[in-house]
Amino acid sequence: MNKEKAKNILKIEIDNEKIKKIVLYLLAFLIPVIGLTIIFIYLKIYPFGNNMYLPVDAYGQYINYLQYFRDLFFGENSIIYSLGKSIGGEMYGLFAYYLISPYNFITLFFNKANMPFAFDIILILKMATCSLTFTYYLNRRQKAKFTNLIFAIMYAFSAYNITYGFNIMWLDAVILLPLVIAGIEDMIEKKKSALYIVSLGITLITNYYIGFMVCIFSVIYFIYKLLNGDLKDKKQILNKIGRFILSSVCAGLISGVIIIPSFLGLQGGRAEFSFANLNLNKNFEVQNIISKFYTNSFNIEEIKNNAIPPLFCGVLANILVLSYFLNKKIRIKEKILTLLVLIIFTISFYIKGINLLWSMGNIPAWFIYRYSFCFTFIYIILAKKRTR
Repeated sequence: MNKEKAKNILKIEIDNEKIKKIVLYLLAFLIPVIGLTIIFIYLKIYPFGNNMYLPVDAYGQYINYLQYFRDLFFGENSIIYSLGKSIGGEMYGLFAYYLISPYNFITLFFNKANMPFAFDIILILKMATCSLTFTYYLNRRQKAKFTNLIFAIMYAFSAYNITYGFNIMWLDAVILLPLVIAGIEDMIEKKKSALYIVSLGITLITNYYIGFMVCIFSVIYFIYKLLNGDLKDKKQILNKIGRFILSSVCAGLISGVIIIPSFLGLQGGRAEFSFANLNLNKNFEVQNIISKFYTNSFNIEEIKNNAIPPLFCGVLANILVLSYFLNKKIRIKEKILTLLVLIIFTISFYIKGINLLWSMGNIPAWFIYRYSFCFTFIYIILAKKRTR
């Protein structure tokens, strides 16, 4: 009887945990949706007013691209070639860079005149999904906690998403990054590669350019996790390295159907790796980066080529990260490795040549720290570790 009772209690606890997780995921998605909708209402952005939220390239390019995507499915355009592109030209490379996100199917429910509204919905849904995937990452190794919502909202409303996020084709990588990192942890801890291969493959498919940056961060994070573990069994370490390399190649092969034609179509542009622009010049005065960890630090220079990276994700995160390094319960080895990762990012931001390595050696037209969401991810994870 006692065993039967214990089984029933355990079953109830498991069911309650499932319900709690479902509620947590719903809140993780709905809070950003509701929050951004309230902001749009307050700012009287269409359809709640006459204002349009179409900053910089959103107005000059993305609305037209979304219209082009919509027209493809109504037989009015071609994915291969367009006469409307300057004097005419191939479209596959442009499609692969800007339009391959599944969120763009939302445009099919709007006419061309309402494409700005479709753009806003895509932006809101992508930021909400950032919160959702981050919550999933946090819930994988522990019981569901509603405090996880705080960190998920930090990720969704980070300075990167606010200042760079209207470049909506980049946000798919921000959404998928928690799944890529979860996949790396599965490889190291459980010898399972499926999540990493699939999530990295999709990241490269949805935007190979930002996906390239996620690949660099994946290598950094893999080495970080590997060195932070037990290094005594050399055979096991070699097996983990081999699994990571093989899985990364598999992810690349999955995305090859998109990447290879895109590289051929965009030679001389974003798809071409160049060493000509690499140098050791600095992007900013190193002490100025501190200002980017606090609110109200944004100005229009943030998106230009003389900017400082957008790093703010909440004052609470700063306090918790500081306490992480002061916590005596956390191993010195882990703190040193963590500090090295943060230093790698700082050097990448600071030195022009290293910064350009993240973007295939090409000088971006504004928004030069397009990989800084990777720093935001690791920073919030450190803040979360301090609350355990």
